[in-house]
Amino acid sequence: MNAQEVLNERQVQEVYGFSVPYLRRARRERRGPRFLKVGKLVRYRRSDIEAYLTAHAVETADRPAAQTPELRP
Repeated sequence: MNAQEVLNERQVQEVYGFSVPYLRRARRERRGPRFLKVGKLVRYRRSDIEAYLTAHAVETADRPAAQTPELRP
């Protein structure tokens, strides 16, 4: 594992868009992406963040635009 594969909270926020408060709350509640804890340091592996995102992907049905109902005021 190289240093670029491990990110701190701020780097996760910049790259993946998870806010730092969300990451902290998710850790406290034992949900969210896996993390590494070394002393007081918290780090995230890129592979763990990407696995979390993949596991939470929601499939949607593809419908042609012509079959989409119109919204009326």
